[in-house]
Amino acid sequence: MIRKQIFLVLLLLYLTFPKCALAVSEEEIKFGFYADRQVVASHTILFNDALTKRVSKIGNRIVKALGQRNINYTFRIINDPTINAFSAAGGFIYVNTGLLDVLESKDELAAVLAHEIAHIRNHHQIKFVYAVHRRRIAGEVAGIFLGAALGALGAAALGPAPSPTSPTYTTYIQNRQQIINVANQASVQFGNSIAIAMIKGYGKKQELEADRFAVLYTYKAGYDPHGLVKVFKKLKSIKDKLEYKDRVRTASFVNAKPGLDERMKHAEAIISKVIKNSH
Repeated sequence: MIRKQIFLVLLLLYLTFPKCALAVSEEEIKFGFYADRQVVASHTILFNDALTKRVSKIGNRIVKALGQRNINYTFRIINDPTINAFSAAGGFIYVNTGLLDVLESKDELAAVLAHEIAHIRNHHQIKFVYAVHRRRIAGEVAGIFLGAALGALGAAALGPAPSPTSPTYTTYIQNRQQIINVANQASVQFGNSIAIAMIKGYGKKQELEADRFAVLYTYKAGYDPHGLVKVFKKLKSIKDKLEYKDRVRTASFVNAKPGLDERMKHAEAIISKVIKNSH
């Protein structure tokens, strides 16, 4: 129920500010806040000060090098053996212990964090939500969806309730319950879409874009941009050797489109250009 309420609030914020959501704004930060609430509620956060400090130090070094001052980034460690990292709008970045266990250098960790920072700076989550909104909700459906969200949040979507003795009272209750049911079902589907994107990746275009910026960001922050290639090679080796369980296959860093081989070649090409242009 908490999950439904969170995404109803999140949806309401988004539908109320659809244009603002495409820029780094207060609304986008609010959006990320509610997404973070869902992650915290559904995952085991590891409160290890030393580890969190190490991750945050590298992440904040990258952010500082980029000069982005309108977002305060939050780095969380998730106690999960799945080899993955993901992010939420507004500056929330999550790294699983499973991924930290296989990273061997600051450069590799910097590459992972830079990739997630790129998702945030390029508004991939917001754009994904906007695309889902456009595909699934149009015309009258959008009005019903927004009305359902308002109704489930306690707004008087159907107007004042008639007296219990009124002949229309039973119809009013039935309609209100129907709106709430639609809201709950829609919010779960909407929330699942967002969660899937966060965990599994946003698609080929977005992942390659995040990889490209990860190379640029790590280089600008003084880390070795080859760290991203090393991460991909390591993950490919692990993927080829191990028999993954289904839940491990959801990891975006391992299985996100377009695949590790193509992402590796793409990263190497970007690195070559960056180094060449720097001389």
